[in-house]
Amino acid sequence: MNKLLLILAIVSMGALAKESELSVLHFDSTENRMEYNQNISKVRSLASLTKLMTAMVSLDYDSNMLREVELKPLASTKLPKRNYSRSELFHAMLIRSDNGAAETIASDYPGGRAKFIAAMNNKAKEMGLTSTYFKDPSGLSASNVSTALDVMDMVTAASTYAIIRETSVKKQAIIELQYKKKVRTIALKNTNHALLFEFDNVITSKTGYTVPAGWCVAMMVERLEKAPEPDKDIIGRLIDFYNGKPTVEPGKGVIHRHVIVVMGAKNPKDRIDKVKDIMYNEILDNELP
Repeated sequence: MNKLLLILAIVSMGALAKESELSVLHFDSTENRMEYNQNISKVRSLASLTKLMTAMVSLDYDSNMLREVELKPLASTKLPKRNYSRSELFHAMLIRSDNGAAETIASDYPGGRAKFIAAMNNKAKEMGLTSTYFKDPSGLSASNVSTALDVMDMVTAASTYAIIRETSVKKQAIIELQYKKKVRTIALKNTNHALLFEFDNVITSKTGYTVPAGWCVAMMVERLEKAPEPDKDIIGRLIDFYNGKPTVEPGKGVIHRHVIVVMGAKNPKDRIDKVKDIMYNEILDNELP
């Protein structure tokens, strides 16, 4: 019996150690307040969260989404080799996390893939992402590294690009290809479909997975939340009004933006459960009916 208890204790300690390796972050951007943090400064592989930076660097170069580019399958892809509009490539990259689409977007940059990766690292420096480094545009390389804290800033920046916001949260999309006299369709199912179907008002979303990185997700969500009760009497609020300070009316809602980052989850369920825990216990419980 004592031996069994010892074994159970060792297994439990191992599970706790594994749990502590996770990086989890919840940040209220509206209040500029960290709500929850766990290992947020731990440098670890990024996996396909990389594609948020790939999208930003490409859009900084060219916002024309109708221009066609020849697919360069330098990595795994479900796309047949042909020309695609940049919009189609962005859909494949941000919705289904297609690596070939990411490589094609990088190769389209002036000077090619090497210049693109240099631009990714330069943008990371400009953004103050001191623990972030990119070796490729897809996230397949274990050398693509960051921290949950840096990823928070990355998904926040990505959320300022309308194309990334609109594309990354589509639950699914279709690319139609003309093949001889027939039309072939490629279905793009979002790699974060479970959370996108469960929660409304996710405004930016990207998942990632490689063996070194584990299962990752970065999201920004928007919620109408209860406004805090004013802590001043009527005279104090009148003084604030005449001084041009914003007033908060009791009962009125305030739009809050929250960033959620999970890195290093052991499986997809673990990743989803971490987000659900934050959503239900830290965000939705403060939502206006």
